[in-house]
Amino acid sequence: MSAPSALVLLLPGLGDALAASPILRGLTRGEWTIDAMTWQRPVSEYLGALGVIRNLTELPLRPKPVDMLTYLMRLRRQRYDLCILPFPATRWQYAFVARCVGARALWAHEYGGASNLIARTTRSRRIPLRGGHRLAENLRLARALGLESGESDLEYWIPQSWQSKRSEGLLGIHPGSMAYKGNEAKRWPYERFVALARTQTAGGRRVRFFLGPHEQREAERAEQDFRGIEGISIVRKPLVEAARALAECEVFVGNDAGFSHLASGLGVKTLALFGMTSEVRGVPIGPTVALRPSLCPACHDEGSHGFECVRRLDYRCILLDIEFDAVNRQVDRLFATESVEQLLSLEGPFRLYGRAYS
Repeated sequence: MSAPSALVLLLPGLGDALAASPILRGLTRGEWTIDAMTWQRPVSEYLGALGVIRNLTELPLRPKPVDMLTYLMRLRRQRYDLCILPFPATRWQYAFVARCVGARALWAHEYGGASNLIARTTRSRRIPLRGGHRLAENLRLARALGLESGESDLEYWIPQSWQSKRSEGLLGIHPGSMAYKGNEAKRWPYERFVALARTQTAGGRRVRFFLGPHEQREAERAEQDFRGIEGISIVRKPLVEAARALAECEVFVGNDAGFSHLASGLGVKTLALFGMTSEVRGVPIGPTVALRPSLCPACHDEGSHGFECVRRLDYRCILLDIEFDAVNRQVDRLFATESVEQLLSLEGPFRLYGRAYS
């Protein structure tokens, strides 16, 4: 008999794909045939590097209806045993795509609203949300599916080919994030990342300043900002090469973005800067310190349509409350410590569609 087949929909960004590690690992332990659908190029590159995906379907960023229909009809012909929607997949459009694939069973989390109505039109199982880290939500989904557990289930699954030997005294900095539906609002100001790079270099350290495809404006400025400064290199490479360059860093600083999750997963001591998003829900897994000193509670949740300052405080949580000196001190502390202990929240209070749950 042929192996059972599963289609995993990994439509959000790289950080969320890493949080689906328990599901991907569980499927491989059970000898499933795994296909995947993605929406972001970094996620496709990550899955390709893992080497466990049979067929990968990458949707265009803004697919036309006729193109979407073509993709879905092609997938329906595969007659999958399972279609899995890892957390977060709160948009009803994700449930609609999963339903149209026509798998024998659809597995997702309980989001309520239109997502549930769509799921009820087919054989489906929906797992209640219990809060805590995103990876913990996906671990519960994997266990409900009956997938085999392992000691690595609370770790990101990082491709071995992306690892590199660590270089002492090397600091990685990424000032960006995905530029889509206001994700830029999560960013600490670019000018402060530049000042941090200069300050750390003046103290004798080397700096790699990473810039991806979503930081075009910053890339135009960085060459001028660092001209004539020894010890600072600008890294603009494809993800696989950037990952290896990142793995060589001893310490990394970045926003709540996929590259911070990748750094922590690679074992780099990471300082992740949080503003409107919850560090409990989304701290990078690994040797990471999540810095969120604001007294204003995190107001964004996975059900939000964009990244808007709900309390109309002009994003002070990320723009004002995270001070430069505090970041610089934390970087020095990470260089001084040999290891970072991380305590994950596996369940607890959370927000969805603007409503608090406990």
